Amino acid sequence: MQWKRMTTLGLALLLSACGTADDQNGDDGMNGSGDAMEENGDMNGNGEATGNDDNGDMTEDLSNDMADDGNRQDEMDGMDDMNGEDTAGDGETALDKGVREMELEIQFTDDTEWEFEYEAENDEVDAEVEKEDDSSEGDDAREEIEGVLENLQIDTQQDDEEMAQEVISALELNEDDIYRLEFFIELENDEMYNVQQTY
Repeated sequence: MQWKRMTTLGLALLLSACGTADDQNGDDGMNGSGDAMEENGDMNGNGEATGNDDNGDMTEDLSNDMADDGNRQDEMDGMDDMNGEDTAGDGETALDKGVREMELEIQFTDDTEWEFEYEAENDEVDAEVEKEDDSSEGDDAREEIEGVLENLQIDTQQDDEEMAQEVISALELNEDDIYRLEFFIELENDEMYNVQQTY
């Protein structure tokens, strides 16, 4: 009779060891009948944790770590905002925001000048472009200026130098060729910018 107990105990230990090996190989710890292995500290048939109390501590630590990671991501997003990412923010161009008035004068190092004037009032636009050997008014000037405004992103976070660089980029000019840039724009949202930059 004692040998039967020893055999049963030996089989129980063998099954217990096999269950642990299965768990290490990615098995979900379930035996053939669908019940969890109680000896391994897994769930019992009622869904309650049994066995190893450390599992609860590890689950709590993991939950805290995940919450900390979420907070860190929020902090990183906040840092991006402070660095000017997303605050320039809305990705709207000057034309998207609506331009009431714009004046731009560029003096180049070779003593040539460009002047742009744009004024929108009551759905009417007056525009004029004067370059060294080329000038235009009306629709041609309006289209040229609006083409520049479509590529111009300005906001309150920019200083004069950054805003001047935006204008230069929108015009596809080389900063080395520019002596002085004067730029004024008034948007429909009442934002106004006045930039004077000498290079």
